Amino acid sequence: MDPIRPDLLQRVVTWQRNKKRGKRKAKTKTISEVSGSGRKVRNQKGGGVARAGHSRPAHWRGGAKAHGPKGSIQDYTSKLNKAVRRLGLKHALSQKLKEGNLILTSSLQLESHKTKNFAAILDKHDIGGQYGATAFVVDHATANDVAEGGDYDADVTSSDSIGGINVNLKVASRNLYKVKVVNQLGSNVYDILGHEKLVLSLDALKALEERLA
Repeated sequence: MDPIRPDLLQRVVTWQRNKKRGKRKAKTKTISEVSGSGRKVRNQKGGGVARAGHSRPAHWRGGAKAHGPKGSIQDYTSKLNKAVRRLGLKHALSQKLKEGNLILTSSLQLESHKTKNFAAILDKHDIGGQYGATAFVVDHATANDVAEGGDYDADVTSSDSIGGINVNLKVASRNLYKVKVVNQLGSNVYDILGHEKLVLSLDALKALEERLA
């Protein structure tokens, strides 16, 4: 898509971060809720110490908490239309293509689960390692990974895939902290923009085209 709309990307990223933050369940007690008397604890003058009223001020041990969280009142989630979220994903994919950071491969099925073998493949594209780029890898289940009845299920686990990701790919990428591997259903604007490279399998690309059409 051209031109790229940064305003859409910003709205989707803000929505994702707010959704992850969710509702704050923590709650602290105010002065009115802390157990303790309202009686003046000592004389106003003559003691040689600071003046004090009740025994529950925020700077005293066992006192109230100033400006603390208020429980479920603090809801950070926001709403964003599904059409806008879908459009934001399209623009994020187009941005990676425009940058030249989109890598398309025919298949992400690895012959081995060894991390060093996968790291060697990524090294050819300057991904991973000490000085390499970060990468967001998107895979999709093959025909053998589809649940009975023809409907895809992200929780399906077979001998060669886990949740729509090749099992060797999933295991080999676990120890590569610069690489994140997901199924195409998990592709999102925040992770696409947060990684320098975007790696798509052909199956993942076809599934994204069908989903975003």
